[in-house]
Amino acid sequence: MTAPLLLAQACNNRWSNHRLLTACASLSAAALRAPQPAAFFGSLWALLGHLLDVDLFYLDALHHQPRPYRDHAWPDLATLSEAQAASDLRLMTLCRDLDPARLAQTLTLPRASGPVREQAGRVLQHLFVHQLHHRGQAHALLLASGVAPPQLDEFFLAQDEPLRRAELALLGIDEEELWGIAP
Repeated sequence: MTAPLLLAQACNNRWSNHRLLTACASLSAAALRAPQPAAFFGSLWALLGHLLDVDLFYLDALHHQPRPYRDHAWPDLATLSEAQAASDLRLMTLCRDLDPARLAQTLTLPRASGPVREQAGRVLQHLFVHQLHHRGQAHALLLASGVAPPQLDEFFLAQDEPLRRAELALLGIDEEELWGIAP
């Protein structure tokens, strides 16, 4: 686990969340909140809120400010999207500044059953896997809602660089910084 690879994962996380939430914007508030039998947490809206709430829980711990997990009452998609973007940027900054000693640090996570100690590198990897897991579910729920889901299974292949250049520039992601070379 290297800092450059973790930064690339954080940037890919930002890009994927942006694509997912942009696609969700084509749904009405009622459609986002509509119960869906296959939905984890009951609806696409609840799933999106869970994704962000878990990000905040782990990011707080990774910044040595652990707080108990809480479900936020996100009022609308614009507010949730703004908070997700801020969370994603916070994760990118954390990964940009990582060193091996920080990855090896022990964190305390405040769980309902009591404090749990975890290695920072494992928490960070868990955060990425959690995002991937639930974004896949959100992808399927979008399709079930009649919305063409966005492409989310890309990871910065050189051959696709011209297709993503403008979108990554909009998000402030510099591939030359990520890879140390021009794409």
